[in-house]
Amino acid sequence: MLNLDGSRANAAADEVLFFEAMAADSAHFAVLYERVLLAARHMGIGPERMPDFVERHPGGGIVLLGQDDLPQQPLVESVERLAAKIRARQLAASDAQTTRIAEQTIRLGQHRFAREVLTNYWHQCAFCEFAPRSLPRKRLLIASHIKPWAACSDPERLDASNGIAACPMHDAAFDAGLITVNGGLRVHRARRLQRSREIDPGVEHSFGPALRSTLRVPGHAAPAAPYLQWHQQHVYADDV
Repeated sequence: MLNLDGSRANAAADEVLFFEAMAADSAHFAVLYERVLLAARHMGIGPERMPDFVERHPGGGIVLLGQDDLPQQPLVESVERLAAKIRARQLAASDAQTTRIAEQTIRLGQHRFAREVLTNYWHQCAFCEFAPRSLPRKRLLIASHIKPWAACSDPERLDASNGIAACPMHDAAFDAGLITVNGGLRVHRARRLQRSREIDPGVEHSFGPALRSTLRVPGHAAPAAPYLQWHQQHVYADDV
C-alpha cells in the first residue's frame, strides 16, 4: 500500500506477488484498498504518512488520472526498460509478471503527477480559470506536461512543476504551440492565433479577453523555467 506510487526505494520481497494478485482481480483490490485506507485513518495515520494514491469511481473500480497523456510507443519502450530493471532485482518473476508490474508502476506515476498538478492549480484552468469542480472525472480539466511525457526523463515525468492544469481548449492550443508561457508566467499568443482572432469570432471568444495575460498558479509549484524554455524552443510557433 505504501509503495503504490513507487516512491519507496526498498520494496518488500513479496512485491511481485502482490502486484500479480492485484492485476488479476482489480475489483477485489479496490475494495481492500478502501478498507485498508479507512482503517489507517481510524488509527490516526494521516495523508502525509499514507496518501490516498488512487480514486474510487462512483460506479465502482479505480480511476487513474492523466492516462491519455501517455503516448503508446514511448510508453511501450518505457515499460520494457523498467521491466528489465525489475527482472534484474526479482529473478523469480516471469517476463509477463514484470511487464505488468512495470506498466502499472508507470501508470500510477502518471496518476500521481496528474493529481498533484490538479491540486496545485486548485482544479481550475490556469489560462482562463474554468473550474468544473462539480463535474469531476469528465475530462473537462487536463493535467498536461509542459515538456511532453515522451521527451522527459523519468524524474521529469513525475515533476509537478512540469505540469499545467488547463481546459481542453487551452490545453490543445498550448500543445499545438499557439500559446506559450514565459519565465515571468506571462501568456503569449502566436501570430497565427492573433490573425485568427481578427477573422474568427469563435477564436476571439476563447483566446481574446478570456485568456489570462498571466498564468494563474494558486498552489506552491509554479512551472519551472527549464520546462517553459523547452516549450518555447520546441513547440511554440513564434519567438517569445
